[in-house]
Amino acid sequence: MAHQHRRPVVAPVRRTDQDLLEALRQQFELLKDACSRYDAGNDLDAINIAARLRVILQPPSSLVARLHLAKDLRFRDTSTHRLDPDHHPCIANFGFDVIPTGARWRPLLDGWPDGQPKPAPQRFHLWWTEPIMPASGPQGFDPTPRYSRQDVVLGVANQDGGAHVDHRDAEYDRLTRDHFTYEIAPTVGDRVSPYQPVQGNPVNACLRQIAHEVLITLTLDLPAVIAARGGRVAAGAARPTP
Repeated sequence: MAHQHRRPVVAPVRRTDQDLLEALRQQFELLKDACSRYDAGNDLDAINIAARLRVILQPPSSLVARLHLAKDLRFRDTSTHRLDPDHHPCIANFGFDVIPTGARWRPLLDGWPDGQPKPAPQRFHLWWTEPIMPASGPQGFDPTPRYSRQDVVLGVANQDGGAHVDHRDAEYDRLTRDHFTYEIAPTVGDRVSPYQPVQGNPVNACLRQIAHEVLITLTLDLPAVIAARGGRVAAGAARPTP
């Protein structure tokens, strides 16, 4: 009679805070590299950006959660959804560039509408879960914020291959598969062109800007937070290059 041999139970090796800080440094560098490739024209790196953001941010097992940083860090908020959409044609935390063939979505990075006060940095939970991203449907574009940063990051990470590939839910499919319709009529000299949709995937631009917010937050705030605890940040957390 065959016997099934059970594998011995092995106790996990727990990571120290310094181990977790080193893991955070590594994720920071991986995120920064993915952003550089995305900025150079590789749209597929939006998937890598989503995966890195998920590891850094998504509770309860994220690095921010395991290091208990959510209560101390204040995340940079570059979303324009609180501004008057009739005077500031930005959506969530990204905008668009006018190009010869119309317009294309782009992250704001350090850009901001002239003359408007920037939002104050936010506590993690509000920053992560507040709806900032609108949607469009059969009736056209609806500027009401519907999707949070968490929704955008986990949508790409969990449904589009950042961490695994799953069936796309209907709302996420409408948002990311050329169903997000926002039209502009570019002005060239004295001539106004016909209205046409902005090109590209708006979720990718949103992801890139979320990464910018995270890189800036960690660069500017994390050293002081760790120093206040009497510790140190692992070497190599350099200022991000948008």
